[in-house]
Amino acid sequence: MELHAFENQSEKRTRRILEIATQESSMYWVNAKTRLEEVLSPSKNDSPAERRFLRDAHFDYTLHKESSDKVVWAFEFDGPGHSSDPDAIRRDRLKNRICAKANLPLLRIEDDLLQATDGVSLLEWLIRRWMSYERILPRMAQDRDRTAAAMSDEDWDELKISQDVFILPPELDTEHLFSLRNPYPPLPKISVRLLKTFGIREPLSLELNPDWREFEDIETTWHLSTNGGPLPDLNNHGLYSRSYCEVALRRVGEEWPSPPVFAATGEYMARVSYPTFPNQRTPFERNSATDEFEAPCGPPYGGSLWAAGAEIAWYRGMREVEKWATKNLPKLT
Repeated sequence: MELHAFENQSEKRTRRILEIATQESSMYWVNAKTRLEEVLSPSKNDSPAERRFLRDAHFDYTLHKESSDKVVWAFEFDGPGHSSDPDAIRRDRLKNRICAKANLPLLRIEDDLLQATDGVSLLEWLIRRWMSYERILPRMAQDRDRTAAAMSDEDWDELKISQDVFILPPELDTEHLFSLRNPYPPLPKISVRLLKTFGIREPLSLELNPDWREFEDIETTWHLSTNGGPLPDLNNHGLYSRSYCEVALRRVGEEWPSPPVFAATGEYMARVSYPTFPNQRTPFERNSATDEFEAPCGPPYGGSLWAAGAEIAWYRGMREVEKWATKNLPKLT
């Protein structure tokens, strides 16, 4: 009998990031190696395999709320074997299925979520974003409902573009307002860098910085267009969602039809859900082997990469501009 490591290095980094993200709030705590049967109870419709799995398997980490007796989020770190080992894939699908049936949010973590960009990892930002979403959005929804209730029939008629479709004004779009107030941290940072270093101004991302008025007097030599910001890709990408942001750089004073001196597209592919049975191709699908409808399994909306992927794509488009400018433009003195 001999001792072995409780966590590998990637698991240690995951736990540390979870602890850092939640340390400022006394509302949450993190537990490691949580056995499934400690937080999930079997039901009469569960299969024998699922019942055994509850006894034998564990989550790498779980997030708990002090005011609740139930787990609120589960986390798994997936190393390289999770995509190649048939037995690991079988266990992962079974765990996905159990979480989907229990309506328990699950985030599968790979190394890219642990890597820091401008001092923050995607995992840390997702946790902080989710906690803010849980705290702020109910109040924002109440404000939205009060605003909508105060609108007259004439107000609604001005917003109507068809019988049941309206152009939603910004004050009623809570998801959009939430994203503006909780941006991906590297995004406003790179916008300020581009302006101060090269005189490149992209006003939409610059205004995400709470101190953006401090930079109003900096000389602008170049105008960066993002076509209104990041755009959703409405094509079908299966279990993934693609966000992209087209950026175009022009010298100040040049007319819009003129070709840009530089153009690029930033993109981000994020999982919408995890497969719960072999050959699953879309988030909502019927299992051909059991003829049962399979619910999607994944993170909660406020902490999901597919909900926040547009901002990451926006940042990546800006990063392409920064790399080009570093090679081709003089720095401001």
